[in-house]
Amino acid sequence: MTPKRVVIVYKEKIGESMKYLAVDSSTKALSVALIEDTAVVAENTLLPQQQHGVLLVPAVAQLLEQMNWKTSDLDGLMVGVGPGSYTGLRIGVTFAKTWANSKKLPIASVSSLALIAAASLPLGENVSVLPVMDARRLSAYTAIYKWDTEEKLVSVVADSHVDWREWLPTVSEHLGEQVVLVGTGIEEFVEAFQEIYPDKTVEVITDWAAWPHAGRAVLCPRELVAEPTLLAPNYAHATLAEREWAEKNNTTIASEKDNEAFIEHFT
Repeated sequence: MTPKRVVIVYKEKIGESMKYLAVDSSTKALSVALIEDTAVVAENTLLPQQQHGVLLVPAVAQLLEQMNWKTSDLDGLMVGVGPGSYTGLRIGVTFAKTWANSKKLPIASVSSLALIAAASLPLGENVSVLPVMDARRLSAYTAIYKWDTEEKLVSVVADSHVDWREWLPTVSEHLGEQVVLVGTGIEEFVEAFQEIYPDKTVEVITDWAAWPHAGRAVLCPRELVAEPTLLAPNYAHATLAEREWAEKNNTTIASEKDNEAFIEHFT
C-alpha cells in the first residue's frame, strides 16, 4: 500500500460512517475496541496475564461478532505503539501491520501513554495529565498531556523513559496548577511528586481506569502511517527485565535476532 492509497481510502469515505478497529497490547492489559466515527461502540479490556499472543485474535473476532461487523466493514486500524512491554508491543504492532497489509487498510499509531492519560477525561486547559508506567526503581515511562478546547488530548512533553525524581524538576514550566497522575501501582511516584511539588493540586487515577483502553484512541493524537510496514513500536527504553536478560546472556537486545530470542524466552 502506497501513501497515495492511504489518502484515497480516507477521501472516498468523507461524509460516510467510518469504522475502525483499535488495539493496545503495551501492558499487562490487552484492549480491543470498535469505533464508528468518533464513538466507541464496543470495547473489551482484559488482564490475561500477558497471554496477548494467544488472546488477541479471538478477542477481536468476539467483538466483531458481538457488533455484527464483518472484517470487510472496517475502514482502518488504530494501534497503541508504546512505550511499554517489549513483547506485548511486538504482538499488537505485528497484528495491526499484518491486518492492514492483507486488507489494504490505512493504519494510525497512538501513544499508549496517551491512552492512559485519556482516563482523566476532558478537563480544563490548566490541568496537566501525567500518565505513568512503572519501569521499576522509580523510573517510568511518562509524558505530559493536556486537554484542548475541543476536548482532545494534546502532547506537551513527549513520551520518554525517565528517572522520576530527576525528571520532575525539569518540567516545572509545563505543569499546570492542577495535575492528574494516571497509572497502576504508582503510589511511590505520587509521593515523590508531592514532595517535589507540595503546592500542586494532585488527583490520582489508578486501578482499572488507568490501563490503556483502546477505545480512548478517539481522544488521542494519532499519526497516519503511510505504509503499514513502516509502523514500529516506540520502546523508549529497554526494560530492566530486558537488560538483565541481555546481561545474563552476554548479548544486547538491539538486533532483530536478539529481539526474537528475547521474545521466545518470555513467551
